[in-house]
Amino acid sequence: MEIAIPSSSLINERDEKIKIYKIGQIARACSIFRVKRIYIYPDPDFDESDLIKEVLEYLETPQYLRKFLFPLKKELKFVGTLPPLKIPSHKPKDLKIGEVREGIIVRVAPDGTAWADIGTKALALYRGYAEKGARVTVRVCSKKPLVVEEAKPKEYWGYEVRKIRLEKLVRREDAVITSRKGKLPQPEEVKVKRLLIFGSPAEGVHEIAEKFGIILENVDVWNMFPNQATQTVRLEEAILGSLAIANYLKWVV
Repeated sequence: MEIAIPSSSLINERDEKIKIYKIGQIARACSIFRVKRIYIYPDPDFDESDLIKEVLEYLETPQYLRKFLFPLKKELKFVGTLPPLKIPSHKPKDLKIGEVREGIIVRVAPDGTAWADIGTKALALYRGYAEKGARVTVRVCSKKPLVVEEAKPKEYWGYEVRKIRLEKLVRREDAVITSRKGKLPQPEEVKVKRLLIFGSPAEGVHEIAEKFGIILENVDVWNMFPNQATQTVRLEEAILGSLAIANYLKWVV
């Protein structure tokens, strides 16, 4: 699955701690249900896309790599208070031969020999070519000496975060807008749709699209919370609930 959220996703929040907490809730929901990509589309009324993107990427990154990829800054002041995602790419320090891990190239010799930090005290000799600073996915070939090679994980490895225009998202045939004004989705529809587009806490997708002159006539609209008792469903709640429903219908029905 993939989801899309607006740059105004935190429009109602003023407390920096609450902003970070809500982004963490979104990251956790996406990780639970194996979301491959999180898109952030612009809302001209409010734009915190940079903060949302950076915190989401920070949480997806294994803890031992964060010091290389995320310099200290005030925007990330409260990120350390969030619990870890504990996805398969977040490995412990203990190594196993054959396991796949994330690493970063920290040294490259003049002859092209590269060494990677994979979360252990010793650097790993990297079999292959890579530039300094590159993030790599590797398999542990041996422990003494510590040698790794390029690899592709077979399990869920985390999500990507991309900024993108709403107009491009709604052109996709597998896109769905979530709204309380939508229809109830049928199981056969859920099985073929891959992208759930959410509105902001202040406005729905249709209202945001109207600001850009985007017509949404050919996009399916689903109500994932029929007969809701609360006046609103918060964005982080909508994401978790919608992904849970979609996951259930895909695997059980």
